[in-house]
Amino acid sequence: MLFDTQPNRVAWSVRPIVSLLPRWSYTAPVRHRYPFEALRWLRRQRVDREAAEVSERAARTALARGDEARAEITRRSSEQRINDVSRAELSRFDENGVRAGELARVGDWRKGAERELAAKQQKEMQAREALRTEVAAEAVARRALGVASNEADLIDGHREAWKKERASAEERSEEEAILEQWTAKRYPLRG
Repeated sequence: MLFDTQPNRVAWSVRPIVSLLPRWSYTAPVRHRYPFEALRWLRRQRVDREAAEVSERAARTALARGDEARAEITRRSSEQRINDVSRAELSRFDENGVRAGELARVGDWRKGAERELAAKQQKEMQAREALRTEVAAEAVARRALGVASNEADLIDGHREAWKKERASAEERSEEEAILEQWTAKRYPLRG
């Protein structure tokens, strides 16, 4: 039974609860957290992801540069070898040391060497194209990293400004409280 039959009297069973209310209503001072802490964390995560992407792209670009250089070296060495063999055959031909069957074989070899050289040139061109693609992708990743980093720095700057503002407001509040206490001590209530 919460209420007695008398209208303005609270029942005895409610009084202990009512007497505890002031203690329940006390709360610790409010701790103001930065409202964009989650956004700040997400921005930092994005910067980390973009940095990993740039690192990966740089590694791929380095591999593509290596592939392109190896393809060029392979093509040049093949050209050099083919030219050396061709000069040797021409010198034999000039000395009349070549027979007709050997000339046909040299012609077939020359055609095979040209096909091999064309394949190596094609491989070199593919390696150059892959290098251009990787360089472009790395440039895009670097720009994305710059944007993400700038956004994170912007949030960090906002956070620092917010902290300064909160500290300033807290300092003003403390000064006002001290001033009120001083005034209350200096000029007690009359009455």
